[in-house]
Amino acid sequence: MNITSISPFLFRRWIYGIPAPIWLKNIEMISEFISKNKLKPIPIESLPNIQAVQAENTEQVKAALIFDRRPYPGGIRIAHLHFRGELYLVKEELWREFSGRIVKDFQAKLANAKGIGFEDAMELSEAVDKLG
Repeated sequence: MNITSISPFLFRRWIYGIPAPIWLKNIEMISEFISKNKLKPIPIESLPNIQAVQAENTEQVKAALIFDRRPYPGGIRIAHLHFRGELYLVKEELWREFSGRIVKDFQAKLANAKGIGFEDAMELSEAVDKLG
C-alpha cells in the first residue's frame, strides 16, 4: 500500500491525530471540570510509549515502538483530557457528564447551520454514524 491509496480522511487523521482544537476551545470548561472533580494527572512514566516521545533520534523511536502494535498517533483508547501538558483519565460516568456539555455545543451549532461543505458533511456523517 502506498500513500496515494489511503483515504484522505484517514490519512489526515493519521498525520495529525484526532483534531485537537477541542482541547483549546474548551480550556475554561476543562479547567473547571478537572477542579470540580478533583482529577489528578497520570504520572508521565505511566504513559504508553514514553520512551518514543523522549527518544533523541529516529532509530530510538523505531526501537521504542517495535513492541507496541497500537495504531498511531494516539494510542490511549479510554476517556481522557489533555490540559496544560498533563493527561487526566476520566471515569465513564464523568466522561458522560463532560461529553454531554460538548454535545450541547455541537447541537447548538448544527441548529444554526444553514448548510455545510462536502468534506464537512462526510466527516460529520462518519462521526454521527458511530453514535448508533
